[in-house]
Amino acid sequence: MTGGGSGGHITPLLSLAHALKKTRPDCRIVYIGHKGDRFDRLEERYHDFDDVAFVSAGKFRRYAGRSWLSRGRDIRTLLLNARDFFRVFGSTAAAYKILHKVKPSVVFSKGGFVALPVGIAAKIRDVPIVTHDSDALPGLANRIIGRWAVVHATAMPANFYSYPSETVRQVGIPIDERVRRVTSLDQERFKRQLGLDSSSLVLLVAGGGLGSQSVNDKVLAIAPELLAANAKLHIVHIAGQNNKDQVSRVYAERLDDKAAKRVMVLGFSGEFYREVGAADLIIARAGATSLAEFAAAAKPVIVIPSPFLTGGHQLKNAEQLQKAAAVEVVDDEAPAKILLSKVSQLIKNPEKRHELAVKLGATAQPDAADKLAEIVLDVAAQKV
Repeated sequence: MTGGGSGGHITPLLSLAHALKKTRPDCRIVYIGHKGDRFDRLEERYHDFDDVAFVSAGKFRRYAGRSWLSRGRDIRTLLLNARDFFRVFGSTAAAYKILHKVKPSVVFSKGGFVALPVGIAAKIRDVPIVTHDSDALPGLANRIIGRWAVVHATAMPANFYSYPSETVRQVGIPIDERVRRVTSLDQERFKRQLGLDSSSLVLLVAGGGLGSQSVNDKVLAIAPELLAANAKLHIVHIAGQNNKDQVSRVYAERLDDKAAKRVMVLGFSGEFYREVGAADLIIARAGATSLAEFAAAAKPVIVIPSPFLTGGHQLKNAEQLQKAAAVEVVDDEAPAKILLSKVSQLIKNPEKRHELAVKLGATAQPDAADKLAEIVLDVAAQKV
């Protein structure tokens, strides 16, 4: 199996690997990732991978939201794209060697730029391919290698995708199996694990695996007023590993000592299920895997979709859930006071929070990993 190194790709892969081993303990799973990716924080969950290999894949930089004129003037990006175009050939050769050694019965692609050379190598070696798309808009790598795939597993119904409808299987998104719908007693326990009183009100801020400067800035701007107006409010802020120190420093500058004690800043969490379980309200980007986890836990969420990611897939994810009245949406370019108003209204309105939680929870597909494992094993059996 192969996929990008972001949390949005590795979490479904880990969950799928676990489901495969649960169904077929004797199956051999080899993960192929991008050379340079860091998974050290997830090592304890690698036991389902029998082997791990890496290739140095190229990346096509498109930067959504920029005009063609702007892109044409960006000489550095053009040169990097040209370099990485030729790098694909070397990456494909490296992937071919790995597949020759492993001799897989099936290749599973979660997308990401490393999936392209692996998919090409699989096609050359006549290995069946199964792809999976978490977002409403498929990624570039899966669109390219998808023409050779025997099955396209998806999060959304077939009409969202340009794949042949007979090849599409809607399964949902495999998520961390530790994320589940929590009872009030579970939530109190998770709060205590975070060192908080069980009666506290927890606002979780999660800007994605690498954090989000825009989300961080908005929350930092509104935190003093939020904390002053709500004595029981605590903020758990996952800022991104590279942003943790800066975010912590700004909180210290803007809050008095008493308020600062009600803020917990994390760079990364290997136990995201715990923070999600403890949350009474969540502010997050609109990454598909994160949204699937929030749905599984049935949590009220304010999403701030990134408009800059290629293809605008976060905008599409947010749009679909907003149509179902399952989330509140704040535009990335909206002033912080708009976010303040949304958060303040929901903090004061537990009935509205419950309504959002129920509607988002209704979209959950907790058996996605098992469904996907069944598809992968069926395709592998046909190859044999």
